[in-house]
Amino acid sequence: MGKRSTLSKGISTVGSFTRGNLERMGAMIDSANAKTGKPRQFKAVNLGDEDYQQDLFREQTLKATQQLLGTRFAAYGKYAKKVVPNSFFESTVDGAFAQIAKLADNWSQIDLPNQHRFANIVSLDDEQRYALATDIANQNRALATLGGVTGLAGLPGLLADTLWLLLVSLRTVYQLGAVYNKPLTGKQGVKMAYELLANADLSKMQEKQALLAGIGIGKGLLDSAQSSGLHNELKNLGLQNKKVNFYAEQVDSIASQVGVDLDQINLTWIRRFLPATAVIVGMRYNSQLIDEVIGVAQATFAPEAKLANRAITDDSSSEVKVSKATGSTEQKEDKAQDAAPLEKESKEKESKDAASKNINSDANAAKEDAKDTQKKADDKENDVQNDVDAIADEKKTSEKKVDSTKNDKQNSADKSSDSKTKKATAKSSK
Repeated sequence: MGKRSTLSKGISTVGSFTRGNLERMGAMIDSANAKTGKPRQFKAVNLGDEDYQQDLFREQTLKATQQLLGTRFAAYGKYAKKVVPNSFFESTVDGAFAQIAKLADNWSQIDLPNQHRFANIVSLDDEQRYALATDIANQNRALATLGGVTGLAGLPGLLADTLWLLLVSLRTVYQLGAVYNKPLTGKQGVKMAYELLANADLSKMQEKQALLAGIGIGKGLLDSAQSSGLHNELKNLGLQNKKVNFYAEQVDSIASQVGVDLDQINLTWIRRFLPATAVIVGMRYNSQLIDEVIGVAQATFAPEAKLANRAITDDSSSEVKVSKATGSTEQKEDKAQDAAPLEKESKEKESKDAASKNINSDANAAKEDAKDTQKKADDKENDVQNDVDAIADEKKTSEKKVDSTKNDKQNSADKSSDSKTKKATAKSSK
């Protein structure tokens, strides 16, 4: 009994340490994605809808299987469809994906109760639930991103990566549903989990599959060319696939024009570079795809969006920090309530001062208007007086002209009388 308890404690300690590291890693990935990507608003899914499209995981898993098995898989599929009904094939595929969902459900039920906060899930408020859901989402974000390491295996890694991402995505849906007290159980729960995945935007999965498939085919080609030569491998590849034959001939033609012997190229560094590239591509795309699943699951299961208290972690000491933070928040609210009357009085005083300033400004404006009116009246009076003076001057000028005219007439009359008198005197003297 003592050994079992020690073993269980050791496993619990290792599990807690692993979850803590995954949470920190997931938080770093989340912050990096937030810096490089644009913020999005995710829509909640009305679970239970009978009519919904199949998720891309199913389609891409079948494609990855076909690429892995090659042309034989397509040939066997054609023969099988002639013998086996299509409904049987679909039910078999449905059963396989249902088993994956059950595996994810069992994994979530094994791991989630080990979260010490989950024991008090009933008493948690919305913010605490959101904080726990954020930590769980970060764990799954890190797990999904680490799945990109399967790119080292080439084409087999492509299928393994797709299945791993599907498993982690379903685990995320089951765990977030349980945290928000909306658990998905039974066959209906499996259906709802896949329905949620179908409503997530997983279109980038096709890009990832195409890139990883190309890298895997290239790695296989280089591995074969290491022994038989790159020229022969390109020729064989062109014979096997007519679509690739054109590009193979172009590569061969360019190499001959440049004077490069394809069989003499050292392919070692390229063969080492391609797997690393596959890992980077897989990790990058997986982190973005799991973000879509987390966003839709949060929008579906969570109540109204609230800010999460990210200080909550698996450490019990952190819960004390959370309680202290809550207490400080309450103190701030009390201080805010005490400061409210003072703030109200200051606002009233400011409004009174503003009103008095407005009154004074209105009075000053009225005085200025009165001054302007008086000035205009004075200007008009001056203008009238000037007009009167001008008229008087004109009258005086006209009177002077009349007087001068009279004087001229009188002088002319006097002159004419004098001339007459002189003539009369002259006649009498004669």
